[in-house]
Order: sequence, then C-alpha cells, then structure tokens
Amino acid sequence: MLKKILFLIAIFSGSLCQILAQSTLSNEEKYNLLRERLRTEFLYYTGNGMERGTSQPMERIYQSRYGRTGYWCDGIWWQGHYVALLATEYARLQQEGKSTDATLKELRCALQVYDRLDLEAEKCWGGDTFTHPNGFYLRDDVSRADTSRFNVQWINSDYVAQGGQTDSRRNSPSQDQAWGSYIGFALVQKLVDDAELCQKVAEISQRMVSFMQNKEGEKENWSIINPVTNNEIQPRMDLIWLQYAHLTISDLLSGATTAGTKKENAGRSTWKLVQDNLFISKTGNFRWYGILSMSAVMNDAGSGKDCYAWLVKSCDKIVRKRPDLQQELVFPHLPLINLVLYGKDGKELLAREQYDAYLNSAPSDGKLTQTTGGQTVRNAPPWHCLSLFCPWRTADTGEVNMIDYLLLYNLVELVYGSKSEN
Repeated sequence: MLKKILFLIAIFSGSLCQILAQSTLSNEEKYNLLRERLRTEFLYYTGNGMERGTSQPMERIYQSRYGRTGYWCDGIWWQGHYVALLATEYARLQQEGKSTDATLKELRCALQVYDRLDLEAEKCWGGDTFTHPNGFYLRDDVSRADTSRFNVQWINSDYVAQGGQTDSRRNSPSQDQAWGSYIGFALVQKLVDDAELCQKVAEISQRMVSFMQNKEGEKENWSIINPVTNNEIQPRMDLIWLQYAHLTISDLLSGATTAGTKKENAGRSTWKLVQDNLFISKTGNFRWYGILSMSAVMNDAGSGKDCYAWLVKSCDKIVRKRPDLQQELVFPHLPLINLVLYGKDGKELLAREQYDAYLNSAPSDGKLTQTTGGQTVRNAPPWHCLSLFCPWRTADTGEVNMIDYLLLYNLVELVYGSKSEN
C-alpha cells in the first residue's frame, strides 16, 4: 500500500509544470485534443487508405541534425494499436449516442493499409508477379518525399532504411507486427457492427498466420521468408514457441479451422509452458508483450482459470521485478481489452482510480519533456516513456503519438462507464 501511495504522489508531484499544464483539462477534453493532433500531425489522412503513405501513424517527431524529423518504426505493430483505438472509439461514441461515421471511415482506411502494404511489398525487391495479398507485407511505405505531408524536414522510416535492400528484415513481416494487429482485429470484430470490416480483419489475420506457417504440402516450416529474394527474415526458432497461439487466434478471428500443429499436444503444451513461466529480466521485454497480448485476445490464462485475473497478476509481477520501469501498472490496457472482449461479470476489477491516475497525469501536448525556468525536465512516470505499450523505452526524445492514452481512455470508459454515470 505504501508503494502505491508513493507512486501516486510521484505522479502528481514529480513534474510540476506537467501537472499545471493538464490541470485545466478534463480527460475528455484531453482526449479530443490529442485525437485531433494524431489525425492532423501524426497521420496523412485522405480518406483513401490505398494511397501510399496514408492512414499510418507516425511513432514520434524529434529534432535531428536534419531538423524536425518524423519517425516510423514497426509500423504494422503500431497500426494494430491504431485500429484498436478506432474500434474502441467507435464503441464509445455509439454508447454515448454520438455519430460514428467519421471514425468508421477512418477505420476502413486503416484496414486498407494492410492490403496496400501487402500488394506493394514484393515490388520493393523487384517482384512484379504478385497481384494478390499473400501475407508478405511492408511495415510502412513512407518515403523522404513525404516531408510536406507531415510538416517535417526529414523522414526516417523502415521503408527509407530497407526498401529494396538485400536485408529486408526491418521492413517486412515479423510475429511482433502481428501481436499488435491481433489486438485491433479482435476489437473490430467485437465492437464494430460492420460485416465488411469484420470480414476484412478475418482475411488479413488468416493470411498473416498462413505466411508465418510457411507450409510446403503438409509440412509446416514456421519461418518467414522473403518470397522474392528467398532470404530468411525470421527463423523457426523465433516462431515455434508461439505457433499454438498464432493458429488459435487465426481460427478465432477468421471463423475457420486452420490445419496446423496447434492440434498436437506439443504446440499447446509449449504455449502453456511459456505462459506459466514468464521470464522477466532486463532483456526480452518485448516478448512479455507478445505472450500477454495474445493471451488477452485468446482469453487464455495458461494453467489458470481466469484470464483477466492472470493478466493483472502477470503485469503486477513485472512491476515488482522491474522497478526501474517506474510503472504502477505495466500494460494497463491488456486486462481491459480482455474484459471488453469477454465480459466483466463476476470479475473483481482493479479500482478505476488507478487508471484515472494515469489518464489525469498524461501530457496534453504529447511531449516527452517539459521546459520550465529554462530547464528541460523529462515527464514524471508513467509518461516518461515512448509508450505504455513499451515502457522500457525511456531514452527517446521529442513528441509521441499518444495512441496509448487514447486507447486507454476508451477502454476505461467502456469497462467502467462514463464518470458522469457513476
């Protein structure tokens, strides 16, 4: 209890200028401000998701030697969280009796991005015979010619770094790109009453997993290979430990039954072993996210019975084992996603106040640092990191997209209800 009290004190006193900047804004007002900022500064939105460089959020903006620089990395991972934001916004607006038209249109464009990046991927390596999406995709297609679209002077993206290069690992599929996407796809199917979009996420998820499965006849290779260069992007040893989860989620989202080794005891037992032995160290932190996010989507608690309770317990274990992260809640959105997907009846929920403390202390300008009295001070925890989705990223500078805040706000409203109703 003392630890929690001290953490809350740190949130509200760690960075005075940060607190004062937020004090006059309600979280609803902050949401609207940050949402418009995302749409106008971190996205190039035209209403056509098949147009190159559109409808894909930037990770951050920072100052480099070239000036104001826009940065994209792991674009499809971010895209999944952006889709999740739009799906939860759609549900919240519907719950509040407000128009969902603009959000639905934006969501449609965000899902078109998956088709666009899939259709364009092989062309980056000289392939011109691939005319249908096949699960091999680019992470982004933002080029240095796009600076005026984003009001920046320079662009760093995976497309710029590795489009056309022999080594294609940084701008091509990996299983962590799928982790973020599964979250968004599951929330679309649960919350968005549009049959076309629900079918679209079913198709995308099935081809993502099928490409990782890499079948030759009945043999499953479980590796990601560039189909043009034949270079290995991600080896079997990286994928095989999560094969059961990938295939189960593919079935869940597509409504189909995928032939694969998940039906074998080895696949399921390996997955449960991974869940029950979440290895928490200074490295490998991104794998925590993969295990926990897929568990939330699957509603699978390993050897436990209640996935929500298991997620809360697992995230708290990370908090205790990694105090250097300075987070009271690690991945606060994941247990809430599980509740939205599978219901909260009979669950003993965390107090809403813990989430409100996070939302209340978020910077309304999306900056990682604040300047006061001529000194630049990093935000107080928990908003001192790039994103709540990756709280170990504490050395980045500049402004971030704040998709974490926006998604968390929607989830809290959907699970706990509007504060005006309580």
